[in-house]
Amino acid sequence: MRDGAVELELVLEHGHTAFEPGSRVGGVAHWSARTPPAALELALIWTSLGWGGRDLKIVETVTFSEPLAEERRPFIIALPAAPYSFQGALIRLSWSLELMAFPGHDKVRVDLVIAPGRRAIDLR
Repeated sequence: MRDGAVELELVLEHGHTAFEPGSRVGGVAHWSARTPPAALELALIWTSLGWGGRDLKIVETVTFSEPLAEERRPFIIALPAAPYSFQGALIRLSWSLELMAFPGHDKVRVDLVIAPGRRAIDLR
């Protein structure tokens, strides 16, 4: 482990990464570092990417206060009813959870699908 680096891991309940709109996602955030990070934050994010560029919105954040150098903390996040994950001919929208350690740039991401039937909508 390099100085100042934080090893991060996100483990979702039952390993599920696809969800119905309005449901909940739970899991455990795990980190390990030589010294405690100043802060850790878990963010639920949607990103759209297409011809017009990229858009990103942080929908919810969970702050893990006073972290120890190595720790596991459970989390539960209520997912919104929209927007749905989709893939179109010109644009796509995807969801993710990101665990970030501060200061620094250490982070880990898990991609999610939030849509009816737990499948991204294909508009192509």
